[in-house]
Amino acid sequence: MRIAVRTLCTCWALLTVITLTGGTAPAQPPDLSAPAGPAEFSARDLGLGEPITLHGDDDQVDLAIPVPPGMTPDRLSMAVDLPADLERGTLDVESNDRFIGHADLPAGPATRVPVTIPLAEATVDEQAATVTLHMNLFPALGRCPDDWFDHGAVLRDVRIFYTGTPQTPAAIADFLPPILQELRIYVPEAPSDLESTAALSLSSAIVAYYGSQPVRVTLRPLGPDGARTEPDDDFTRSIAIRGGGDAATTLTPAAGPPGLLVTGAGDALLDQIRLITSRVSEFAVTSRAVAGSLDQPPILAPDTTTLGQLGVGELEAVSHAQVSVRFGLDQSRLGRPSGNIRINLQGHYTPLPPSQAGQIVVTAGDRELTNWAADPSGQIDRWIDIPNEVLQRSTPVQVTLRTTGDTGRCGTDQPLTLTILPGSEVTSEPFPGGPPDGFQALPAALLPGFDIAATTGDFDDLSRAVTITSGLQTLTSTRLDPRWTSMQDAVAANRPAVLITADGRPVDGISPPLSKTDDTRLQVTDRAGTTTRLQLSPDLRFAALQSYYDGARQLLVATSNSGPGELDRTLDWVSDRPEGWYSLSGDLVFAAAGREPVDYALTDATSTPPDPGASITSTMRVLLIVAAILLVIGLVFVLWFAARGLRPANRRGP
Repeated sequence: MRIAVRTLCTCWALLTVITLTGGTAPAQPPDLSAPAGPAEFSARDLGLGEPITLHGDDDQVDLAIPVPPGMTPDRLSMAVDLPADLERGTLDVESNDRFIGHADLPAGPATRVPVTIPLAEATVDEQAATVTLHMNLFPALGRCPDDWFDHGAVLRDVRIFYTGTPQTPAAIADFLPPILQELRIYVPEAPSDLESTAALSLSSAIVAYYGSQPVRVTLRPLGPDGARTEPDDDFTRSIAIRGGGDAATTLTPAAGPPGLLVTGAGDALLDQIRLITSRVSEFAVTSRAVAGSLDQPPILAPDTTTLGQLGVGELEAVSHAQVSVRFGLDQSRLGRPSGNIRINLQGHYTPLPPSQAGQIVVTAGDRELTNWAADPSGQIDRWIDIPNEVLQRSTPVQVTLRTTGDTGRCGTDQPLTLTILPGSEVTSEPFPGGPPDGFQALPAALLPGFDIAATTGDFDDLSRAVTITSGLQTLTSTRLDPRWTSMQDAVAANRPAVLITADGRPVDGISPPLSKTDDTRLQVTDRAGTTTRLQLSPDLRFAALQSYYDGARQLLVATSNSGPGELDRTLDWVSDRPEGWYSLSGDLVFAAAGREPVDYALTDATSTPPDPGASITSTMRVLLIVAAILLVIGLVFVLWFAARGLRPANRRGP
């Protein structure tokens, strides 16, 4: 079968007017103190995904490798996991329909072998080199390659090496490099609401612009003279935001790569922010530009759409005996929390000979939705219902064609081709409150726009808001639209909201599932609305992230009664995980001071049978005794959760 790995996913802003002013600045000389290559990045650093699985005995994958101006891809290294009973194998590399490299794979039992492929002859177009890795595996005598359908070979620890030195940007159009590891956003130490909204908008725009490439976004205070406090390197960029004055985006010289200074009042400042990741910036070939009205494109949530409009292109796979295609139904691409989803699957497959029978099976996650016998027409045109209970943030759907009967001698049967067309219709209905719920409801439940507020609203709280916003943006290619506001206004409004209480101050008007009612009592409310109270030591200190639907809107509450440091530790724990916010699938993250945070799912206590002979009273009594020992407070909380119908969240992947 054939699969494609995509990299940059760009969200373009909508232009109405743009005016360029100022002269062209001379290019800054490169920093001679920095070594000139080689540079290396992992596949994950470049947004290519890892590991990469090739199915069966003949498969290929396309990699779009970003290439900064001034640099050249030199080679690609990897560790290849090979199946057992392999007689030999080959890995060929093509670029722009040209052969550029080859590697032989050894025979033997299941093993892992290092492979290096040259990339110097890869064609670079629009700052990317697209290469195709084509693998052929030849089994030992008596082994049929059909047995390798589900695994084949796995590419691990994929790394790309470059030579050369990145060019220093001389115009706004060149400011964002194809590879960005960190964006530093500078604002005044006491930012205004407008500057705060601009910083949040910029963080979500940059993460959406780079798609699957993991860009770290940090907030920093401007120096006393209004300047940046730290030089950038080749793969780091800094943008300073100042409210007021003339609206403009200006390239500012620096010791390393130049930075950007964004100024403006009111909506004009937000227009300048949108210019940076807009395709219109390609026309900003000077050091200063002024953007006219660049409104945030509306997020549409139609009841009827197609797979193509949801970002799923034509799906085609080729294999023997059985063949599958996979796609995800992204709630945020639907533009809202959606349920009662139906898909009119349209496509075609290779008609089977009379000696064979076949079956088409459609699954969502681990559940089989339907199946039907393959017919001689080779056409697919069937409505599929997706049960609400299987819905996730991105619900994985798989269509498989399986064959039985006389296929002839191994390897002599005709290959099967299965195609699903992007014109397949998808219908849905608004489904606020889910499922999906908890963290799985994010970020779709925050669309089309949401408020962010904090109890103190200072620079540190804004930094936490930037961390949360950029983390949520990694969950979707749909551009999020955050707005900084006061805690009072956020609570009173009917919009989805992110609320930050790092100082532990209670917020009137909200009722999160987990709360501390006084110095010694915790209260937890499950999804069925059942509330349980537990008395613990007054020294209990914790931080929590809670995602829940309050009956009218989705709220994400970040709180700590142990000081801001505990909440920061919890946010860092989420961000530093290999899959970051995507790995959260429960309803709350609970972090007792000094303990590893845990992702918990709230369940209806009546849905889980209690242990025979156990009672809530006896369980609570044991917990109260153990809770007095602060060194094991984290264990106490875990045990109590288990007894009350809460459980560590099972991860649900795409």
